[in-house]
Amino acid sequence: MLKASLTKLTIFVQCYNRAAFARQAIESVLRQTNKNFRLVISDNSNNDEMHLLILAEFPTLEYRKRVPSISSLDHFNLSISEADTEYLCLFHDDDLMEPDYVDAMLKTIELHPYAVAYSCNAAVIDEENVPNDESFESRDAYITIENPRALAGRYFSRHPNGFAPFPAYIYRSSIVKNIPLNPTTGGKYSDFTWLLDISKVGPIVWNSAKLVRYRIHASNDGGFESARDRLRLLGYLKRNTTLVGKNIISDYRFFLYKKLCGDWIADRKYPARHEKFFKRYLRMYRLQRLFRPETYAYLYYKLGKLFS
Repeated sequence: MLKASLTKLTIFVQCYNRAAFARQAIESVLRQTNKNFRLVISDNSNNDEMHLLILAEFPTLEYRKRVPSISSLDHFNLSISEADTEYLCLFHDDDLMEPDYVDAMLKTIELHPYAVAYSCNAAVIDEENVPNDESFESRDAYITIENPRALAGRYFSRHPNGFAPFPAYIYRSSIVKNIPLNPTTGGKYSDFTWLLDISKVGPIVWNSAKLVRYRIHASNDGGFESARDRLRLLGYLKRNTTLVGKNIISDYRFFLYKKLCGDWIADRKYPARHEKFFKRYLRMYRLQRLFRPETYAYLYYKLGKLFS
């Protein structure tokens, strides 16, 4: 790895109490074919396991121990504030980079210098590194996400084609230093609202190649739902209706109310008296979507894939 003055990219490996996974993540970064980046291990663990691992196996790496341990969003914001290169990546300690990630992403930046952030496709893997899915579908080598409405559509439209994984993103430092992650916008889903705020500034470009492996495992934070934070996210979308569009809010409400009528009400996590309201909305939504052209566009897309 090069010094900050000689490179455009800093990769922060964000660590928290997962030394075994972190070892694999660090090794995947060190195997990059293009070494034109600066690597920083940012350890937010509340134990010494990661510290001991670094001392034993990676003593020459740049290592920052966060004492005391802070929230995950504060950890991201702190790393962003410390970046002194043109671009930065906040990579998770439980994911893996393919050897050509840095090379392909730097070329993506060269081809699309107008963008404010970049990401890529991913192979979704389990705890044993076995791939079972991909993050998004695309027929093009690059996807340009022009604005917040286009980005929100990749997550919550009636028929989304998937989205780039959060850990794979590379950001223009000068942009994100002025846009802190804010937990009040969506709680544990504030990474999504943060990306929407970034997309207000300029376009985001995704490379369709699977350049990272995104791990799904038992301790993934994304595996634990929060009704309160889902409702926070709905509030954020409603405050930004002019940016994301009414259809996205309707689609997200359908997604949310379906959950509320299912698992959350069944598990007594939400007052049952609201069930009639939620079910009435779901019936109205299902009727209204019959008149939305994107419903049929998606069907044609799927038929085209089936017979191509």
